[in-house]
Amino acid sequence: MSAERVHLAVGDSAAGMLNALRRDGLLDGEVLPLIEDLSAGPLLDTDAIDQGLRLAWHQQLLQAESRLPEYEDDWLRRHQAGRKALLRLLERPRPLTVWQGLNAGDQLTLALLAEQLPADCPLAVVPVPEPHWPQGESLAEWSVAMLPLERLASCRRLERPLAASERQALAEQWRYWREHGQGLRRLQGQDIVEAPLDRYDALLLKLAAAQARSIPRLVGDALVGVREALLSSGLLFWRVQQLLRAGRLRAEPPTDDNAYPLVRTVD
Repeated sequence: MSAERVHLAVGDSAAGMLNALRRDGLLDGEVLPLIEDLSAGPLLDTDAIDQGLRLAWHQQLLQAESRLPEYEDDWLRRHQAGRKALLRLLERPRPLTVWQGLNAGDQLTLALLAEQLPADCPLAVVPVPEPHWPQGESLAEWSVAMLPLERLASCRRLERPLAASERQALAEQWRYWREHGQGLRRLQGQDIVEAPLDRYDALLLKLAAAQARSIPRLVGDALVGVREALLSSGLLFWRVQQLLRAGRLRAEPPTDDNAYPLVRTVD
């Protein structure tokens, strides 16, 4: 197969860094960005042409962040563009390299591709090494975008093709999670494990009980406290919304015209 190679990365930032390498002449081929994080939410129709369940999941996260409506529209456009590019790749396969951080979302993306790509389509992976963490601030998972660009440029030497047995094991892994995935997934050793969607509610409630905070501040402080997995801010904004609706948190009026409402626990 002599077609131009495709490089795939999960997330806007990761794909942007690969495009920067490409512009600098350090990476040959096309960059395919996917912005869908498979580490959370239902997976049953993720690889279907018409997503219903999965798209509804994305929309509730987007709406919980209370950004401008244009942000949601732009995200959905980019999501659909990435899906269409992936469908074209599946219809007319080309050599594919997946740049993979150490996290459940990237692992499941690779597993999905291993299940859907024909066996004669070359599939390779670049396992991105662990970032250099500030002292005492290491994370159990990391993404491609966490590496500085100069380190990422040297990772091409780590590229390796996946053996047929590896592809088969990954395909089986995807088929399992497509059927069973519902909650929050993270890597535990070499395995993917899943927790309920409310796993971090206790942390949000503890922070809000200690001090009333704006929702963005509460979400930011919670993200700093989670070391076991990579979480999106959208997931935590949604959980705060659910806690408010359940009456476990309450919102207070802002103290001035520019401040966000403060949230605290209900006594």
